[in-house]
Amino acid sequence: MATSDSLHEDALLRRLSGELARLSSWDDVAGYVIGAAVQLLGGNTGSLCLLTADDRELEIVAEHGYSLEVSAVWTKFRVDAPLPASEAVRTGKAVFITSPEDRDERYPVCQGQPVVEDQAYAVEPLIAGGRILGALVLGFEEPREFSADEQALLAAAAGRCAEALDKRRRR
Repeated sequence: MATSDSLHEDALLRRLSGELARLSSWDDVAGYVIGAAVQLLGGNTGSLCLLTADDRELEIVAEHGYSLEVSAVWTKFRVDAPLPASEAVRTGKAVFITSPEDRDERYPVCQGQPVVEDQAYAVEPLIAGGRILGALVLGFEEPREFSADEQALLAAAAGRCAEALDKRRRR
């Protein structure tokens, strides 16, 4: 028997899939992913980081809730950089950061740089057709642990977003 949480998650993923399917252009999908999808998933801020043509850098192609200072500094960064989105792309695995202290300990390069002031982060690789396209970064207002169910939901949502982006990019 399905739990109330799993029914809610299924409904959320159906809604996300339905909205993504009705969008016709890559720009519309990117805008939806970084706006409405971030809010649907409970995020405060977010960014869509895609690999450049040479696969050496990630470029933030859409963001939600970032200050001008943050947006000016973090437009492009190397895949081999010691950063959460870079790690997600290099490994193909999600990165979960539970607090600013966790972020600064794991990614010291963030100290002294303008960063999004959220308290926790989920960074999901965007994988479509076995190929990594980039990463979806979600920021959350409060420090938190991410349960296995939340991790699975975020991974499923990122997968649907990646498929939609990949499909529109091929047109």
